[in-house]
Amino acid sequence: MPRPVDEAAHLRKYTLAKQEVVEAVRALKRLLEAQGRTDSLKRCQALLVKLAEDRFNLAVVGQFKRGKSSLMNAVVGRDLLPTGLLPLTSAITTLCYGPQERALLRRKALSFEQEVPLDQLEDYITERGNPGNEKGLLEARVELPVGFLRRGLHFIDTPGIGSARQENTATTYAFLPEADAVIFVTSVEGPLSGTEVTFLHDIREHVRKLFVVVNKIDLLGPDEHDAVLGYIREGVEQTLGRNEIRLYPLSARQGLAGKLSQDGAGLQSIGLAALEQALTSFLADEQGRTFLVAILDRALQLLAIEDLDEVEWTLPEPGKPTSSEATQAGLRVKMESLRAVFLSGASFSLTESVSDLGATGEHVLERAVEVSRSKQPRRDGRVLFHRGTCPICAAQSRAIFDFFAHWQYLLASSAAARREFTAVRGFCAMHTWQFEQVASPQGISEGYAPLIDLVVAEVRSSLGQPAQQALARIGALLPSVETCAACQVLHEVERETIGRFLAQIARTEGRELYGRSEGLCLAHLHMALAALPSNEVVDFLLREQSRRLEEISEDMRSYTLKRDALRRGLLNAQEESAWRRALVQFAGERNARVL
Repeated sequence: MPRPVDEAAHLRKYTLAKQEVVEAVRALKRLLEAQGRTDSLKRCQALLVKLAEDRFNLAVVGQFKRGKSSLMNAVVGRDLLPTGLLPLTSAITTLCYGPQERALLRRKALSFEQEVPLDQLEDYITERGNPGNEKGLLEARVELPVGFLRRGLHFIDTPGIGSARQENTATTYAFLPEADAVIFVTSVEGPLSGTEVTFLHDIREHVRKLFVVVNKIDLLGPDEHDAVLGYIREGVEQTLGRNEIRLYPLSARQGLAGKLSQDGAGLQSIGLAALEQALTSFLADEQGRTFLVAILDRALQLLAIEDLDEVEWTLPEPGKPTSSEATQAGLRVKMESLRAVFLSGASFSLTESVSDLGATGEHVLERAVEVSRSKQPRRDGRVLFHRGTCPICAAQSRAIFDFFAHWQYLLASSAAARREFTAVRGFCAMHTWQFEQVASPQGISEGYAPLIDLVVAEVRSSLGQPAQQALARIGALLPSVETCAACQVLHEVERETIGRFLAQIARTEGRELYGRSEGLCLAHLHMALAALPSNEVVDFLLREQSRRLEEISEDMRSYTLKRDALRRGLLNAQEESAWRRALVQFAGERNARVL
């Protein structure tokens, strides 16, 4: 359903709060893995599965012909579920999120789900199309790209109770224990019948959250409105034993018409907007709070069972993280703190803004740069003169690969690393795509999700600001070469390797090694000359460079001639690689570029 910006932000707060719980459970999983606690590890994995599914069953129930399907159509803004005088068949119909519209059927005679066009749904879920459920339908699941359904919500239409089909009532009652919350729909036509009163009693035994909708309010005259709603409210309060029950009077039929015509004012006047706002608040806050507290309770139980505070815990290389979240005691404190916040009713907090994300004190990026530099090969302090390419480019390529591989591990295992990565807004554009070549989709998702959360918060906070201020805030979100850690790796390796290179070619042994290599690319020749070595070294470098360039030119011409003459068998390795060596001369190695 369409939501104002503040309601969408409210739902997003739950997503970010859940991510905090996910991080805590992941840390617990790594802890259990490190200590070989197999049984508890399986239970911890089950908690991650539950967090991943995040399914919440919101069931719409009521007596036959109260307008349940019409209400669901109005909420999702689609004339989708069939409505009419004939009842639904004795099966559950579920609306849930999917990237594409489609209908999937579970049937008794089939071991697999059957996909059918949406316009054929009526042939299976109504008594007219499937009398007595002769087609053996167990459940119809309709996937829709509707934002209201996105966060694990299963919006469920149940068969009406009290119809001539007793199996319909039985199906609805059988589903009640699986419902997490219920929308009970009555109407102004014969309001709150004896069957409905009994049904309300039974609902109370299974669910804690109940929304009471009074449909078809458009059928009442002005002088009937208060009397009918008062009668229904009094009956519901007596049945449930509670005072101040809130009713949601509305017209589902007019609500759907208002959605289709995008009449916002009309939605307010017919009551649908009030119900949608209540549902949104509940799904984002109360439901999420209860769900996350239950997960934390189970995770804390695992910590208590294993008594892991008595066990020293370290992660694999690069060593034990400095973040407090890496210790058992710190993990317990984090979980208990989250639990206390959720139980207190305090609002879930959004990710910090750019200005709030400064230095974390962890310096994870700085250490990752140091690790990548320390892994570079040094033969007794000598630069390895690479035979296939520019030696400076080769050192940079090794360093950037080591950095990306190491950084992907840190993003997956360290909350501090993710904070620092978010603070500098990731890599520059070029190194973002180089990282993509090394990292896995899961590693990218773990590292970039907090960064996306930051961008969402900043974009939302720019709403309503003057254009120039919004421009500045969005510009601050763009990745920067100056803050890119990958660029820093390349710059530092480049500077350090150039210095060692010049020291080596000042000696006879170094010049002999260099003479057997492919030499420097033009960019690194320029850097070497900018260091102002001796005239003797300058002359040596220029002579070697001109010789290599002449050889490359000769090899390229020979390559084209032999290809034109259809004599590929005459080509040697130098001729076949000449084109690539020429590109390296002008652009350097692909992974060694620094903007």
